[in-house]
Amino acid sequence: MTISEQAKEGIERSGYGISGDIGGIGRQTYFTPDGRKMRAIPAIRDYVVKQDGKVIESGTRDANYDKGWLPVMPTELKPHCDGCDNWHDTQEEVDACILGKKTKAAEWEKWAKERQQGEAMEAAKETEELRTEFLELKGDVHSLIEQNKELMKLLEAKK
Repeated sequence: MTISEQAKEGIERSGYGISGDIGGIGRQTYFTPDGRKMRAIPAIRDYVVKQDGKVIESGTRDANYDKGWLPVMPTELKPHCDGCDNWHDTQEEVDACILGKKTKAAEWEKWAKERQQGEAMEAAKETEELRTEFLELKGDVHSLIEQNKELMKLLEAKK
């Protein structure tokens, strides 16, 4: 059985025919600025707005609107940005945002490589210093062993 779009919208508006609305917590329809339809549980939160320590406004709000979701389908669709996972007014802004994100990522990668190289050079320098100290100690121990052998020979000669 096929039904028209108008009939389908009427059925959905009345609450029937929408997957997930039978039992459980009711879901509400939201729209993203790029026109996608979202079905979600309302995230009701209490809020208080203060200015100079005085309460100006208080009440409850749906926190899903903080995500940029709208209660009705927008008349002007905004392009979605994969760079910041948000919506911009124009495609040029989206392209600029993605380019900026790539530029920042390249800068961070360059900084990380420089830091890693610096740390590697410091580690190599420390290793070389430790190697030098070890060789000096090894030489000192060898000379002490030789002196000990000479002393033992002198002690045996006195007996």
